[in-house]
Amino acid sequence: MPKGEKLHLVRPPREALAARWGLRLFEDGETGERVYIRALAVVLERFKALPPDKRGRVVEAGLEALGLLEVQDEQEANR
Repeated sequence: MPKGEKLHLVRPPREALAARWGLRLFEDGETGERVYIRALAVVLERFKALPPDKRGRVVEAGLEALGLLEVQDEQEANR
């Protein structure tokens, strides 16, 4: 039997693992991705110190403030 074949029998459910690490699973429509960000060091350090859900809200608020979120929504609607 290959090593790890029965791992699914002993591994806790994803919800339990996420709770153990103080995380939550992605909700419908959410996704995560690693990207390169170019910013002042102090700004980037504060951004990295935020929890993932707040980082997402910061990105969303920034796109809205720049007027870029509405443009993306209009492009998707035209498809």
